[in-house]
Amino acid sequence: MNAREVRGLTSAVAGLVVFGFWMSLVGNPHVIETVIGLALSFFTGYKVYNLSYWSRSD
Repeated sequence: MNAREVRGLTSAVAGLVVFGFWMSLVGNPHVIETVIGLALSFFTGYKVYNLSYWSRSD
């Protein structure tokens, strides 16, 4: 695996973890809670993907 694959996999796992935590925190989600969870998970994945740590390994 190269650095880009690891970066993508790590950001996807981080997004899924945040989404799972949000869904367990909310309990019985409706549409708006699901949209908030998706937004949080995409934002987390984006931030993990763009960490300055990754640019040092390229």
